[in-house]
Amino acid sequence: MKTLKLSIIIFLLIFGLFFIFSCSTNQPEINTEEGFMEDAEGQNQSEIDELFGIINENEKKQDETAGDDEVLQLLGIQKQQAEQAGVQETGNTDDQLQGDIQRLEQKLSDKENEIERLKTDVASRDEEIGKLSSGLNEVSETTISNANLTGNYQEDYQLALQAYNNRNYKNAISMFEELLAINSSHSLSDNCRYWIGESYYGLGNFNQAVIEFTKVFSFGKSNKLDDAQLKLGLCYWKLGDSGRAAQEFERLISDYPDSEYIEKAQEFISRLQ
Repeated sequence: MKTLKLSIIIFLLIFGLFFIFSCSTNQPEINTEEGFMEDAEGQNQSEIDELFGIINENEKKQDETAGDDEVLQLLGIQKQQAEQAGVQETGNTDDQLQGDIQRLEQKLSDKENEIERLKTDVASRDEEIGKLSSGLNEVSETTISNANLTGNYQEDYQLALQAYNNRNYKNAISMFEELLAINSSHSLSDNCRYWIGESYYGLGNFNQAVIEFTKVFSFGKSNKLDDAQLKLGLCYWKLGDSGRAAQEFERLISDYPDSEYIEKAQEFISRLQ
C-alpha cells in the first residue's frame, strides 16, 4: 500500500516536471547561457530533492504515527486489562479481609458473652456458698448457745472449749464466763480465763485479750502461765508495740526457763531487733 502511494506520487512528480520543462521551451526568450542553465537545473534539482524530502518525511511521520497508534492501542488494551485485573484482585482481597474481620469480631463477641455468663455463674455459686456457710455457722452457734450446762464443770468446760475450736468465739466467751461465775476456784478456772483471752485474740480484739491474759497470773499455780506470757508478747506485737512485745518475750525466757516456748520467744526477739 505504501509502495503504491509512493509510485503514484513519483509519477505525478515526473509528469509535473515534464509539464514544466515543456512550458519552458515555449518561452519567447530563453537564456542559453551555460551558467543560467546550470542554475536552473540546480534549482529544479533542489526543488525535487526538497519535494522528495517532504514526501519521505510525511510518510515517515505517518509510519511512526501508525506504529505509535498500534503500540498505544496494544498498551492501552494491556494496561486496561491489567488495571481491571488489579482492581478485581484488590476487591477480592478487601472482601476476604472484611470477611475475616467480621468472623473474628463474632468470635470475640461470643467469647465475651461466655465470660460474662461464667462470671454470673461464679457470683451465683459464691452467693450460695456464702449462704450455706452462714447457715451452718448460725446452726452451730445456736446449738451450742442453746445447750444447757449440765452442772458438771468438766463437761461444761469441754462444751465451751468445743465452741472455741469451732471458732464460735463469742459463744465460747459466754460459756467460759458462766463457768467462772459458777466457780472461780475450780481447777479449770484458770484455763477458762486463758481461753477467754484466746477467744478475744481470735476476734482480733488484742487490747481486751491483753487484759484477759494478764488475769491468768492471778492464779498462782496455773499451768497456763507461760502460755499467757507468750500471748502477751504476741498481742503487743499485733498492736504494733515492738518494744513492749520484746519485753514480754524476754520475761518469758527469764521467768519460765523450762517453758516449751523459749525458742519461739527467742525467734520473735530476733525479728524485733
